[in-house]
Amino acid sequence: MCKLGARRGGRIPVTLADMMTNLKLPAQVSLVHASSVPPLLVKGRCVAQSGDELSLELPEGVELPASSNFILDFAGDAGINRAIVAYLGRRDGKVLVKITRVPTADKREYPRMNGGIVLKYHVLPKANLEEAVDAWLNGGRAVAPEHEPDPFMNFSVTGLAFDDVETCTDGDRIALVLTIPKEPHAWRGTGHVVRVWRIPIDERDDTIDATHRVAVEFVDLPDEARVALGRHTERIQEAWL
Repeated sequence: MCKLGARRGGRIPVTLADMMTNLKLPAQVSLVHASSVPPLLVKGRCVAQSGDELSLELPEGVELPASSNFILDFAGDAGINRAIVAYLGRRDGKVLVKITRVPTADKREYPRMNGGIVLKYHVLPKANLEEAVDAWLNGGRAVAPEHEPDPFMNFSVTGLAFDDVETCTDGDRIALVLTIPKEPHAWRGTGHVVRVWRIPIDERDDTIDATHRVAVEFVDLPDEARVALGRHTERIQEAWL
């Protein structure tokens, strides 16, 4: 048990191990590593905790990337929902991980995924940008040509990366409409174009006309849309199994 010292102003620091005190073991878990190719999702059990280290029982033959971070999802009766962990190695047949972060219940972290999202977007004018944003979010019409890239794209609850012809530049603000599979309606929002870069010839998909990759961070997006993106992420994770 770690001793906690008082901080200036009377606040007491809370360690990651303290945040895990509600954990009930053994617990069913899902270990996710979205950066693997193909993405890795493994079901197992968390059987022991020592401070900020956890021992996991995973199926035989599972190889984990060294020095990697993973999302560890716990079953509903475990006492916590999710932790971000780093792989330490193996001991006595168990996989050892170290807790690096415990997302709060209202800020669950989701990995970036590849999947289907129907996106329509157009570039907003830099002049009178805020007025254009307000008009769009309140049901206004598109003020520039709309584009609809191939729906297979990289996404998370914070943004998108998709392939298209050259339609925008770094720093642009785009108005967008998202349609997410198995969700009842589409959502309007806006995004900030973080980066646009040319796709190398040997990496292009011959079945579409895309020449550039566009990375977008959401600026205005309803909470319901982010929740729907989270559900879409979980459905894809389950499909891996």
